[in-house]
Amino acid sequence: MWNLKIKTSRKKRLFCIALALVCAFSAMIMPHASAEKTLEELNAEYEQIEKEIQENQEKLEEVEDDIKTNEDKLNKLNGQIDKINEQIDLLDESINLLNNDIDSLQNDIDATTDDIEEISIRREEILLQMAETQALMEDTEEMLLARLRENYMSGGGGSTVELLLTSGDMASFFARKELVTRVSENDAKLISELTDKINELNTLKKELETKMVELEEKEAVLNTQMGDLTVKQTDLESSMNVQKDKKNDATEKQNEVKYLLEDLDKDSDAYKAAIKRKEAEREALEAAIEAAIKADGSSTEDVPDEQYNNDGKMLWPVPGSTKLTATYPSYSDGSPHWGIDIVRTDVTTKGSPFRAAQGGKVILALNDGNWNYGFGNYCIIDHGDGKHTLYAHAQRLYVSEGDVVQKGEEIGLIGDTGNTTGPHLHFEVRIKNSNGDVSRVNPLNYVSKP
Repeated sequence: MWNLKIKTSRKKRLFCIALALVCAFSAMIMPHASAEKTLEELNAEYEQIEKEIQENQEKLEEVEDDIKTNEDKLNKLNGQIDKINEQIDLLDESINLLNNDIDSLQNDIDATTDDIEEISIRREEILLQMAETQALMEDTEEMLLARLRENYMSGGGGSTVELLLTSGDMASFFARKELVTRVSENDAKLISELTDKINELNTLKKELETKMVELEEKEAVLNTQMGDLTVKQTDLESSMNVQKDKKNDATEKQNEVKYLLEDLDKDSDAYKAAIKRKEAEREALEAAIEAAIKADGSSTEDVPDEQYNNDGKMLWPVPGSTKLTATYPSYSDGSPHWGIDIVRTDVTTKGSPFRAAQGGKVILALNDGNWNYGFGNYCIIDHGDGKHTLYAHAQRLYVSEGDVVQKGEEIGLIGDTGNTTGPHLHFEVRIKNSNGDVSRVNPLNYVSKP
């Protein structure tokens, strides 16, 4: 019950790997901080970047007060985004370090708890042994006293001559002599047993005292460990909250950039640089998606799990009357587009439900409302036969990573999160073959608009 650790998604690490690959393509993607840095060093670097962001924000506000072109604002916004992304990466590393610390502390706590339980069990055993020994000792004392009383009542205790003189005849003499001898032997045995029980009881008392000291020491250690764990968990939750705020800041600035691009001269250097930046971002997204499918997705040689109820035929993902606003493999301007964009024509598109095209397992789901390389809230479902469907720009998702969904099940609401010009569902189909290669295919070869 002590482990409140919040784990960073493994998919997030796949995104970091993808970004590292894209760094070689474009210097606009900022490098990550060293994983070997301590929390203190990461915090110091974060604070330095925060200072730079504040200074840049002041300059950005000055530009907004007296703006001559959108290019200056665009450059400064992109600079802010880069700095915020640096902070997000630093927070990622801090979160990973804190998670490692929490893991280590939890292991220590488990070990200490086991020690305490072991000591407590032994303490109870000792107390039970002491009670049993005490009872046996009291019984032995009672038996010894009874023997003495019998000896006294029989006239025992005198010499052989006294026994002979006080006996009426030889038969009485021999009977009393045998009785005294037997009583003396039993008395000696009882005294020996009583001495053993007293020694055993003293030994148990000493062991009990030692165990009580050990127990107090272990409980003190546990209290310290629990205190350290609480601090780490508080730091972790704080870092997660700060990172969430930073992602929101980056998303807001990405949206500002999106609107600024609409007003830029398409032949300007600023516009061309922005497009190049978007291409790098798209490459990072593609690399991350491919990495996720390669890592966790099925291949064409696999047989779908029975619980998927995969019937081999995909369903159109948006119910009702719909139309396509973009198709595979490119937009009208010729830029790449690896899916289809679907909008509703019978009701308002934003907030309308969309559904799983086929039964399967969710292998990736991002539902934080952030930019996420332009896809916003999106998820990928593995259908168990090498086919994977992707649903992007959701207002919200109903599913999480690891969920099993059925064909036709509502999995989210259509939205406009990420890089969009309006609410729609971006839908893709990707195939992973038996060699592990992932390809993007035309979704209209697998689904048909009703």
